[in-house]
Amino acid sequence: MNSVSASKHHSNPYLSHRLFHSSPSPSKTDQYFTFQSNLLRQDEYVVSLLSQKVAGVASSTAKVISTAPAPTLSPAVNMAAVLNAAAHTRNNSADKVALREILPLLEERPNDVGLLLTITQLYVLTGNPSAAAQLLESFFKRLEHAGSEPDLDVRFAPGLVATLVSLYVQQGRHGAAKSELAKAANHWKKPHKSKTEIPSKTLMVAAGTALLDVHNLDNISTAADIFNNLYEQDSDDQAAVAGLVSAYSISDPSRIPLDLASVLPEVSRLVSDIDAAALEEAGVPVGVFPTQNTSTSARKRVAPKTVTSKAKRIRKARMPKDYDPDKKVDAERWLPMRDRSYYRPKGKKGKKKAEGFTQGGVVGEDKAPAQPSNAQKGSGGGKKKKGKTGKW
Repeated sequence: MNSVSASKHHSNPYLSHRLFHSSPSPSKTDQYFTFQSNLLRQDEYVVSLLSQKVAGVASSTAKVISTAPAPTLSPAVNMAAVLNAAAHTRNNSADKVALREILPLLEERPNDVGLLLTITQLYVLTGNPSAAAQLLESFFKRLEHAGSEPDLDVRFAPGLVATLVSLYVQQGRHGAAKSELAKAANHWKKPHKSKTEIPSKTLMVAAGTALLDVHNLDNISTAADIFNNLYEQDSDDQAAVAGLVSAYSISDPSRIPLDLASVLPEVSRLVSDIDAAALEEAGVPVGVFPTQNTSTSARKRVAPKTVTSKAKRIRKARMPKDYDPDKKVDAERWLPMRDRSYYRPKGKKGKKKAEGFTQGGVVGEDKAPAQPSNAQKGSGGGKKKKGKTGKW
């Protein structure tokens, strides 16, 4: 089983699955530790996924997830959530397809930490870090509104805070990153009643350094408290010593411990490679800044040169039979013949007919309207036609 678990390349996943489950289980008096059993269970799920046993993995991981209330920082539960998401994707390697398959799970388990981190990773892989940051921000807001101590411990977990801070830095949002670190430092600085362990000094050093960059007395005092606690835990920690001296030198230099004076380098040593006289002679460099006033000497924008397009070459098969390249092409060749300017009908009838086409033309005498006769002018003056009488 160890050889199968340690192997990175195995040609037959079904054989790996068989060898993995053929190993004898330990006796009741010789059980694995918790971290060992978690790793072995994780390997079992991975081998099952490679063997296309996705339904079984989805079912068994769902049972592990249901054993702990969400949100939780349990490694076993969060790892089971990640493998549960992989089972729902049916081993699909396409990032966008996998994201589309597991997003509906987020509606069922909105506080699942393992599922949230999986979706965050897929957003980053698909080139959408802003969506990943928004996902974590909305999750953090829900936990802050809950207000319970275990929820707040999950909200300010070092791994989750580091993930959001890295997303902020990737997007160039350094102010938001410093603010997030400051919130985490203020949370872990307070006494806790929950069983969650206080995070390591890595997060606290990063939070204290971020607070020092913000020139605010409240933030600097908070940074001083952080570095003071770290210095009390380990007086040989150079990061704690440097942070403590930096914070107190800004807020209250009299509070700097005397035993740290020997640790700090002398001022002459720090400025030994600086020539003050040369700096004074050089003066303050003045840069030339562009102005918005346009002068006559300013360069004018030159219009881009128009590139004459070459005439397209027409194939001989598409040319008419009587085509002459020296002859000018008729511009009215698309109009009907009688609408062309050079159209002249032949014969007298044709000319008269063409004159009739023109609107507003002169009307000849032969086309004048006929005048009514005297017999038709009045109803009483004219002779009436006799009707025929029928015979019986």
